Amino acid sequence: MTLQDLLTLDAGPWHAAADRWQQLARRIDDAAEQLIRGTRDLVHAWPDGDGSAAAAESAGTLRATVSNAYNPAKRVFEAMDQHAYGMDALRRQAEGIVASARQAGYTVDVASGTITAPVEAYSAGNLAHTAGETGALLNDLRSVLERAWALDDSTANAIAVNTPAPRTGFGTSQLDAVTRTRMEAQAKRVPGEIRRWWETLTPQQQEQAILDFPDLVGSTDGIPVADRDVANRAVLARGAEEMTQLAARTKTRIDHVRSMFEQGRIFEVYPDATDPRTAMDAELLRLQQQHADTTGKIRGLEAISARLADPGRSEAFLVALSAGGDGTAIVATGNPDTADNVVTYVPGTGEDLSKAGGGMDRADIMAGDAVLADPDHATAVVYWAGYDAPDNILPDAGMDRYADGGAPLLERFQTGLRATHEGDDPSRNTVLGHSYGSTVIGHAATGSPFNADALIFVGSPGVDVEHASELTGVREDQVYATRAAFDAIRRVPDWDLAHGNDPSDLDFGARVFASDPGNPDDEGATHSAYWNQENIARTNMALIITGKL
Repeated sequence: MTLQDLLTLDAGPWHAAADRWQQLARRIDDAAEQLIRGTRDLVHAWPDGDGSAAAAESAGTLRATVSNAYNPAKRVFEAMDQHAYGMDALRRQAEGIVASARQAGYTVDVASGTITAPVEAYSAGNLAHTAGETGALLNDLRSVLERAWALDDSTANAIAVNTPAPRTGFGTSQLDAVTRTRMEAQAKRVPGEIRRWWETLTPQQQEQAILDFPDLVGSTDGIPVADRDVANRAVLARGAEEMTQLAARTKTRIDHVRSMFEQGRIFEVYPDATDPRTAMDAELLRLQQQHADTTGKIRGLEAISARLADPGRSEAFLVALSAGGDGTAIVATGNPDTADNVVTYVPGTGEDLSKAGGGMDRADIMAGDAVLADPDHATAVVYWAGYDAPDNILPDAGMDRYADGGAPLLERFQTGLRATHEGDDPSRNTVLGHSYGSTVIGHAATGSPFNADALIFVGSPGVDVEHASELTGVREDQVYATRAAFDAIRRVPDWDLAHGNDPSDLDFGARVFASDPGNPDDEGATHSAYWNQENIARTNMALIITGKL
């Protein structure tokens, strides 16, 4: 490449070619995903026989061939795209050097790449200075040309290696499988980096990771919601089976212990116990609590399964799930990665896996209200029970440790929503907390910038700051709050026992919106009435969620 070639370079055809390769890569990606979905259940539909084995092998080979064609096509696109932008920048640098030289009176021969100073510049006393200036200009041009040559060679090599040809094995090589170690290492990175890494995998590699490590894929912020949903449905099926088996074992043990007691043989169950009756009572108490907890989790898992399979409601996505501890669940009504408006609903005290049915119902209600408020834009609502909520009002809900534990998880989840969202325009992201859920949000929004366009505190006991301006992760005008007149939670900030100022008080500085006053004779029910039919709070929340209030 000569200086003249660089100065006359037109990046337009390179951009156009890069666009075509990008479109090809996307079509290959779509075709691979369709092929994977279409042949995934082949072994179940045709499980036995030579024909079945041959079909499974052929399908596997075809999946690998199509899937592994994606990355080469993507790399050609990236090489051409970088070449277009890189060469255009180098052309502008060369133009600047030539223009500066000519402005200073130098003659530039773009064909040969030589620079000649005017005759008068070589007069007595100026010889060394002129020679130095001429040499500097030539060095600058030479440096630009060398970078252009290097970029040209790099682009040519990338195209040669990745262009379809038997020699290169385009689309036929089997890439390395994703390992658990690799998945665990990626999961420690920030969501944006995880998203970029996930996109470098072929559809076949993504499918393999989902099948082999559904727990890791399903819990990793930065992996697209649709892929996490596939993984978490496997986690759901496995969790339901494990909980059912655990409940059965626990029930069998309870029945056995009681039967032995009724037969007067309890000493056989506890041969080393000084007091078998006391040992029995202690074990039965533990087993009964375990059985209650397990059946509660089964109830929650069944509610999630029913919601995912319900054809009468909007499509739901299982974004995260764990049956450990009290259990956690994140379920979205609509796909947050493609929605215009995204709500993360954080429930409060007493929330665990057994309560998932009610939480998902509230998410469905808010999604429906948003459609009425803004039918022209899609809204996804995420039920985010992704933290260990306080089990009881006293003393648990008065403590900060649950909010301290939940805040970084919520912050990372919100960052993940930004990382995986598709399209040129970002979604409007609202984070809505009810009761202690608002306290969790308060802790999450007091650090670095928090990925939310609006915060909504509903029936809040306080968010551990005295004024909205102390929520440094967002602007003060992004903070909204409401509390029903007869909500029992009003007494908590008034007593000044736990979490600071009431966000619905005017001196807090939030944008307060109306809710129905509730029932003065049942303040506990009023605390949960914000999603009741005809409650004005629902309309106001929908307007905030869609950016109309």
